[in-house]
Amino acid sequence: MNRRIIYLLCALVNAGFLSSCNTAPKDAGYGDVRQLISDRTGLTVAWNAQTADDAAVATAIDKILGTKLTADQAAQIALLNNHHLQAIFEDLGIAQSDLVQAGLLKNPIFDLGVRFPDRAPAGTYLDIGVTEDFLDIALLPARKKLAAEQFEEAKARVSDEVLKLAAQTSADFYTYQAAEQMFELRRTEDQASVAALEAAKKLHDIGNLTDLAFASERAQDVRTKIELSDAEATAAEAREKVTSDMALFESQLHWTAAPLADIPTSEIPDKGLESLAQRQRQDLAVARQNVLAQAQTLGMTADFRFFSELNLGPEFERETDGQWRIGPILSFPLPLFDQGQAKLSRAQAMLRQSEQECLALAVDVQSQVRAARAKLTNARAKAVLYRDEVIPAERDVLHQTELQYNGMYIGVFELLQTKKEQIDASREYVESLRDYWIARSELDQAVGGRLPSVTSTAQPEENGGHS
Repeated sequence: MNRRIIYLLCALVNAGFLSSCNTAPKDAGYGDVRQLISDRTGLTVAWNAQTADDAAVATAIDKILGTKLTADQAAQIALLNNHHLQAIFEDLGIAQSDLVQAGLLKNPIFDLGVRFPDRAPAGTYLDIGVTEDFLDIALLPARKKLAAEQFEEAKARVSDEVLKLAAQTSADFYTYQAAEQMFELRRTEDQASVAALEAAKKLHDIGNLTDLAFASERAQDVRTKIELSDAEATAAEAREKVTSDMALFESQLHWTAAPLADIPTSEIPDKGLESLAQRQRQDLAVARQNVLAQAQTLGMTADFRFFSELNLGPEFERETDGQWRIGPILSFPLPLFDQGQAKLSRAQAMLRQSEQECLALAVDVQSQVRAARAKLTNARAKAVLYRDEVIPAERDVLHQTELQYNGMYIGVFELLQTKKEQIDASREYVESLRDYWIARSELDQAVGGRLPSVTSTAQPEENGGHS
């Protein structure tokens, strides 16, 4: 009798032990995410695990900050240091835990009943039962497969967030680079305005300039100073956005940025970008994995719609006279009222919903790629016109104006006005460069990874950095 009891208990323990052998990847899929990001962007990610490697990451960040940053370097620091991203990495650990949990059986249920008789025979009555949900055992392979699909979805979702952060940091950095250069141009414009006002004052003092003209110069000087103040505030705000992306603390705030690069000599061809996006976009990968998971859920629901659990195990009874009785016990809900119709209908609806969402996103991705490409093409054409036509034309106008001023054909105000127009053109060129690089970053994001690098030409002398 005792040996039979031991055999039954051992069978339950062995089933639980085998289910506990299921494990997820030791690094929670982080290695796959890191490799994907490296392939798509050439950048490195780091998951802060409170180890000695974290010190090496901090050293690498400080080394990068010691140089004049480019957009790629800013994005690299963000991927190593951004705390929002570190929180997102924990989704991998959560998904790994869910995968492990899916491979575990429910714990067996132990029941003990004790009753004391009020007359002979006076032995204590014992009722002992150990049951296990054997439906849970039958569902184990399907449940593990579903969890594996969800684990892949988590990796794709985390990868998508990493790519978005890299693209956003790059766009924010381009905005700051342009804002800083436009602030410098506003400073130059303010210096020209001060010179114009001083000249106007001298002429006004000797009676060679009317009160109206002098008042007009003073008003223009005030407007120029307001524009300079606005440009300084815009640059400061843009800098703080990049600093936030890179998650820098007070001791790391003295970073500097390289000037905006000129547009590349060649451009990415249109052909193949949409199909590339279909292969690379991680939000699409998330949507596809969700379809697979919903299909798996529907299959499980359809197969076991009538029963939610099936408990089976041995039961032992000791009568008051000391005699033991042993036998199996089976319990399951009778599907009289709930036959799983609602669960099945819900699973079917969720599968259809996930399929339509996936198709909608696939269409949106194609549209986003086309729109981003068109925006990039327009931004490139505009920047080229400024670089090759507007800036050289303004340079020639200034040169001719200086010749006329030296020959005393025009006055100082005409010369300063021409200089101001040249500064305005330089500022507009900087804006066009900013728009180009932001459009380039948006196209990177639209295709799901950084586009191949192309060579940039040298900037013209009046590129907006100096005038």
